[in-house]
Amino acid sequence: MKSSTGTESKNPSRVFGPLNRVSRFFYEKSNLVTALLVTLVFVGYLVFFLTERGTAFEVANGSVKSLGTSLGFGQAEILAFLTERSEQMINAYINFNQVWDSLFGLIYGVMYVVWVSLLFRPYSKKVGVLNLLPFGQVVFDWLENYSLANLSNQYLSDGTISSSTAVLASTFSTIKWVFSLLVYGVILVGIVMRIVGALKSRSQH
Repeated sequence: MKSSTGTESKNPSRVFGPLNRVSRFFYEKSNLVTALLVTLVFVGYLVFFLTERGTAFEVANGSVKSLGTSLGFGQAEILAFLTERSEQMINAYINFNQVWDSLFGLIYGVMYVVWVSLLFRPYSKKVGVLNLLPFGQVVFDWLENYSLANLSNQYLSDGTISSSTAVLASTFSTIKWVFSLLVYGVILVGIVMRIVGALKSRSQH
């Protein structure tokens, strides 16, 4: 009885069942119209909401423009970023990370998932949950945002930042960008596969 229960708990279908269902949902629902619509939402949010919220903590000629847009950062960069900003600007930065940038992560995550699902739909049985890869980027983006918000709150509280949390924030940021590069690579491969498939189909006719 114990061995059978243990086997059932390790059954891949049970472990990955929810992921497979979400993956199939996107493969089934993604089409060119949906992909263009979510891309429009992405661009609109970036231009009309995110960029505007970012100006609330922008420092002209600042030594560090933004932390999350660089491939990793050190404790010195975080301190430099916070030191040259007022309490009001740091609070705006905390709000930016916890609300606006986190929502942005969800938006671009869904957009990339839709595009990958559309490109790889003919090969969905072979590639499986590959279309959910962009959500990995979203998760680490959220972890980075949470860590930076914690560091900002700590700085406002006592003027210091935790070195261990700084390392975590930098690590999350680096992993986020690694996922981003992987997603772009997957999309490029999907485009090439679709073009090759279309050319083969034409040659057969």
